[in-house]
Amino acid sequence: MVLVIARFQPRPDRLDEFLSLLRDVQEASRADDGCLNYGYYREVSDDMSFVAVEEWRDMAALEAHLRTDHVARLIAALPEHAAAPPQIEVHVVADTVPLPLP
Repeated sequence: MVLVIARFQPRPDRLDEFLSLLRDVQEASRADDGCLNYGYYREVSDDMSFVAVEEWRDMAALEAHLRTDHVARLIAALPEHAAAPPQIEVHVVADTVPLPLP
């Protein structure tokens, strides 16, 4: 499994437009082959900070997703909609185990 975590802050004057684009990208991305989970979330402590959490079956699925038209639209929109470049990290999950609760 591959996890992508992106943190970003939209420009306040473009927020509604950007949220509309994110909804479209989220819907299209969830239909991409190999997408296990895809969502945008507001930070609890800051209404103007967001995090994107993506889960992909494998790196090949993520790479195919990155070549889609909806991702190209999102990347093209970032300079005019984001207050700063997003911080994006990719994590390859080596193992998953149950949480050891008492």
